[in-house]
Amino acid sequence: VYENEELMTNIKSVKRYIDDGSGVFSGTKRQFAEFINTVNDRISPYGLNIDEHTIADPGQFVAFLDIQFCFSEDGDLMTDLYVKEPDSRSYLYYGSSHPRHTFSSIVYSTSLRLRRIINNDNRLKTRLNELKECFLSANYPQKMVDNITTKVGSMERRLRSHNTSNSSIL
Repeated sequence: VYENEELMTNIKSVKRYIDDGSGVFSGTKRQFAEFINTVNDRISPYGLNIDEHTIADPGQFVAFLDIQFCFSEDGDLMTDLYVKEPDSRSYLYYGSSHPRHTFSSIVYSTSLRLRRIINNDNRLKTRLNELKECFLSANYPQKMVDNITTKVGSMERRLRSHNTSNSSIL
């Protein structure tokens, strides 16, 4: 499929992860439907079929793995967390028999995951507030949850790279 130049004419980019895929198609919805039909015809001898696909207009989010993404009318990428419907968003109960650092680590790592996925600070703030409610429902201390989510919310989205070329080994 990828090697067929005619078939890939309107494909602007593709991302794959095992059996999930996402991409940008330049054309009409009808052209995309024809593209999917052609791809399905070519992969059917291998027992494969694209049976789930989403077509979205600019500004409408599409799920891919654990994120949602879309492109604004200006072509800017927008990202958000994708939570499947059956996800109860329940976390380890704070009163359970675990070392105390386990609980703060869960809050931190879950908050950091949001920071890395979501590229808009207002959307991040909303998702962190929703996450806080989940932790409070699991009896986590308000002060701990507030401190950690505030810290993560103020962090940069990307980690700074460390320049090792100036480092010397002793």
